[in-house]
Amino acid sequence: MARAFTYFVVWIMCVSVSGAHFNPAVSLAVYLAEGKYARQIGRLLLYWLVQLCGFFFGTLIVYMIFNNPVNAYLLWPMAQSPDVRIWFFSEKGNIYYGKIVFLEIFNTFLFVITYLFVIYKPSLRTVDEIIKGLAVSLTLWATYFMSAGSGACMNPAFAIAQTAYQVGVLNGLGANGNGFASLIWVYIVF
Repeated sequence: MARAFTYFVVWIMCVSVSGAHFNPAVSLAVYLAEGKYARQIGRLLLYWLVQLCGFFFGTLIVYMIFNNPVNAYLLWPMAQSPDVRIWFFSEKGNIYYGKIVFLEIFNTFLFVITYLFVIYKPSLRTVDEIIKGLAVSLTLWATYFMSAGSGACMNPAFAIAQTAYQVGVLNGLGANGNGFASLIWVYIVF
């Protein structure tokens, strides 16, 4: 719920300046929806670069504030929960990639389609930005809730920054953090 509330607050601050797409998947969807392919490719690449830098900077700030590894949000199914273990891991401990890929595609689609609906539906042009931000934020919360502990990301820039953090911190502590990188392709592609 905290991530959705944070998204809502930042939406209100940034929607009139940048369109409030902090997610490369949303930026790509807006780019494709507007259909200005040749003229806007530089802008799309700039958005992606800034989004990636923003997530690395945010990860660094969180690490500097807490001054130790933060394991509150790992991009990995929650293995400690018995219910989630049955859902995403086999009896031998192998991960079910298909279920995670499905959840990532489905939840990213729901989030992006809600964003496009709120921004581009003609009948919503007169609706206040607060209501639009609330709709997108609640969709974000619902998609995280529906992910059922799969480690859902729905944001490629966040996936890259968070995985780099997880792998780097765990390897720095002498633990094997490289296993966390095995799912990054799911979070970047979908």
